[in-house]
Amino acid sequence: MQPEKKLTLGKETLMPISMVIAVCGGVVWISTQLNNINYKLDMLENKLEDQWTTRDMENWGLRLKMENPDIVIPDLDF
Repeated sequence: MQPEKKLTLGKETLMPISMVIAVCGGVVWISTQLNNINYKLDMLENKLEDQWTTRDMENWGLRLKMENPDIVIPDLDF
């Protein structure tokens, strides 16, 4: 039987452990930043989709008039 090796923390092991911790911290930070950017892009996309242009409003009014001939809808100037 071989004698058991004891795990000791020394100068040889502290450097690799600190590198692993630094890399993990960097990965977490980059992931957080990318998630934040993705969230902001999603919010901007939602705001752009929800906007009505003047043309959209005019088209909706005209379609409402055509589909409901008995309703009196006043003309609006945009």
